[in-house]
Amino acid sequence: MNLYKLTLRSLTVAALMLTGTSCNDYFEVNTSPNLAASAPANLLLTSAQARLGFNVGGEVGRFTLLFAQQVAAQNGRQTEAWDAYNLQSTEVNNLFRDALYAGVLADLEEIVRKDPQATHPAFFGIAKAMKAYTYSVATDLWGDVPFSEALQGTANVQPKPDNSRDVYAGVIRLLDEAIADLGRTSSLTAPTVADYVYGGNAQRWIRMANTLKLRLYLHMLNANAVTPDVVNTFVRGLDANTTTGFMTGVADDFQQRFETTANRQNPTHQFILTRTDDIATSATLVNLMNSKADPRRAAYFTPAPFTPALLATPPVSTTGGYIGLANGTGGNQVRNTLSRLHTFVRGALTTPAASLPAGPTLGVAQLAYDGTAPVQMLTFAEYNFIRAELALRYGGPGSAQDFFQRGITASFTDAGLGTQAAAYISRLGTLTGSPEQQLQQLIEEKYIANFMVPLEPWNDWRRTGFPALSRIPVGSNPGNQGRVPRALPYPQQEVDANPNLQQRTNLSERPVFWDTRTTGPQ
Repeated sequence: MNLYKLTLRSLTVAALMLTGTSCNDYFEVNTSPNLAASAPANLLLTSAQARLGFNVGGEVGRFTLLFAQQVAAQNGRQTEAWDAYNLQSTEVNNLFRDALYAGVLADLEEIVRKDPQATHPAFFGIAKAMKAYTYSVATDLWGDVPFSEALQGTANVQPKPDNSRDVYAGVIRLLDEAIADLGRTSSLTAPTVADYVYGGNAQRWIRMANTLKLRLYLHMLNANAVTPDVVNTFVRGLDANTTTGFMTGVADDFQQRFETTANRQNPTHQFILTRTDDIATSATLVNLMNSKADPRRAAYFTPAPFTPALLATPPVSTTGGYIGLANGTGGNQVRNTLSRLHTFVRGALTTPAASLPAGPTLGVAQLAYDGTAPVQMLTFAEYNFIRAELALRYGGPGSAQDFFQRGITASFTDAGLGTQAAAYISRLGTLTGSPEQQLQQLIEEKYIANFMVPLEPWNDWRRTGFPALSRIPVGSNPGNQGRVPRALPYPQQEVDANPNLQQRTNLSERPVFWDTRTTGPQ
């Protein structure tokens, strides 16, 4: 079935989270497209949020965090092929169609089409802000994607893709509309219960929309698609507004929370439960954090070689080491010899470490987590690093140094290590050297802070060339010559159904308009 025929799954991800229905059922069961229009706005909103967090934190995260070398893969299965940049066009069918277009965007579009006389305006504002975020994900993944002709149902089953620059312009307009809708008052029922992100708090949604707009402006500056004066004027106009300006603290993080019940847990945690040894931490990230003696390692990674005593009092730094896997090398290393994803990604430990057996292959596999770690999509920490870069490179308001340190502090707070931020900043919190060296220092800290944030670490590498990524062995993917992908392949299912979508010849093509960097590793 073509993705542009709007459908509403009778078993949405929201239902998965509420009932524990399996993912296979979710992807296999369809109902009449007319159901989407008849579903109430509160159900559609909950569905869209659950779909978004589950799929962005799932496949989008796996692809892009492998590319950005925050995680690495082994065991000879699908993820190891992706880690070597062998990603097939058939492997993104569900992400493009079921998850994003016929999933999240279809639900949100139906909210936007609701009767404004019977629907609280906050529903429209939240839906438009989420549409903006979802389209930004789609165009950053694929470049040109359907936007102006998308979501028209049977009226247009072969929409033309819009240039990624035009998609960005449309996303900015959506955010402006969202902010306007969220500022309206109404006596109708607000989306307090249906909104799993901010509980119907319109001011937080406005702050999220403004912060997302600033992220996109930073991308656009890379291609001169917006001027520094326009961006700096936008920032100055909101700096004095702590209510409906930018994010003001970690409580404003745009993230999807999860529960302890099976099938309602963090998608990366669920993936690891079924493929215990497939994912390890990347040597690129681990070595960077090791070079800084970064306390956040204790929340991000398990120590290696692992022994239960190393986790006796989490989440403080341990005396053990941290060892990552070099991307693209694969293999089948004993699970205790590599650092694995820990509480920041998988939720709180539920098995006391002291009760675990010791041994060369025992211990880390027996660690149990509650699966409640959120999928972070846009954070207060990132906002501060954006402001630091804006000040450093484009004459933006404020001090790059101050924002840099605030970003580090927010990241430590997100990791549950807020009390350790000051000592770290006293060692490593001063931007020094040439402007290029300061940018490297800034982006490396942002890379650490954005651990497991889908897409953005890869975006930053494409924009700036930082952090330095390891070139994978050419033999892993001779056609790509070990180069980091610049985009995903289009889904083959859509290429076959829509002649307006032309498959790219390799993943080194640069279809995203802001990906203009010509210096540094390519």
